[in-house]
Amino acid sequence: MKLKELILNNIDTIKALRKELHDNAELSYKEYKTQEIITNFLEGIGIPTEQAAVTGVVATLNQGSQCIAVRADMDALPVNGVSHVCGHDYHMAITCGTAFILKKLGYDKAVKFIFQPAEEAEGGADFMIKEGVLENPQVTNMIGFHVWPNVKVGTIEAAPGPSMGSVDEFKITFKGKGGHAAMPHQCKNPMYPAMDFIKAINEKSRMDINPLDSHVINFSSIQCGNAPNVIADECTILGTVRTFNNALRNKIYEMLLQVAGLSAERYGCKAIVKYSFQYPPLVNDRAYTNTFIDITKKLLGEDKVIPLEKTFAAEDFAFFAEKVPSVHFRLGIADEEIGIQPLHSACFNAHEDAIFYGIYVMVNFILSTADR
Repeated sequence: MKLKELILNNIDTIKALRKELHDNAELSYKEYKTQEIITNFLEGIGIPTEQAAVTGVVATLNQGSQCIAVRADMDALPVNGVSHVCGHDYHMAITCGTAFILKKLGYDKAVKFIFQPAEEAEGGADFMIKEGVLENPQVTNMIGFHVWPNVKVGTIEAAPGPSMGSVDEFKITFKGKGGHAAMPHQCKNPMYPAMDFIKAINEKSRMDINPLDSHVINFSSIQCGNAPNVIADECTILGTVRTFNNALRNKIYEMLLQVAGLSAERYGCKAIVKYSFQYPPLVNDRAYTNTFIDITKKLLGEDKVIPLEKTFAAEDFAFFAEKVPSVHFRLGIADEEIGIQPLHSACFNAHEDAIFYGIYVMVNFILSTADR
């Protein structure tokens, strides 16, 4: 009860911080005001901070050679002007609130609080890792979370293993020889290998990939010419690949290269493949996540901690989870008419009671694992 009362007695301070962050929403790598708000808050309660990854913040409570870390993403989206329709204002406020409560409790072990820019853009997590955010003190475990629509406030979702997909993008350009559409024998129409490629990939993926290995290969755009009597010189296909494991991810990449080359050759054209490996799959460490689930069930109740359903949406916390054993959970924000709109929607909102539960769950977990 002491922890619950301490949070409730200070919740208005954290709600006010959330509103200030919400009112100063900024796009990726432009989070300068956001950085200032977080820095001022943490420095004001006696937790030293430093800048990282241009607009990020790293704060460390207490000294130590090793620590656990809590991560919050900072950036907003170009929706309703610029706004936090992905709930990152809640993530930052809850993480600041966790630091605030641990400080008030006199917690004496090292905890690192990582405020990461550009989750919605270029993957600021990878940038921070390359800058050494997991060192000095060395991070041994990490906690991340995301507010989640249609999950009742006071409830969380968590499960070991993969929870969110990898995300890669590809651009394949088939180069042929353009000319008059009435004289196709004088041309190498690049549209034909493009169509052949799409058909072949759909068939080959069904034959060569185990049906139990969930994945998405999707074609989102095909661009070729703009006149009915002109054969274009090239045809470009855009698409995305999503998986839950890196071995399958690499297999699909090799498949795309092979099939694009064969389709181009069949029609006397050339294929240029540009493939961008972006976010890896987000995989929760089995042992660490099961510990988190067991502890949180005792706090909230068995029925308040439910298994999550995997999604092919991506989350760059995955970069951290590749480096250290981590847990990433979903925090309920819904209550009747509130918190039911999808993430990134112009109508997105969340119940403010989620702030209390986010702090309650994370502080309790940190306290419960302090001596493990």
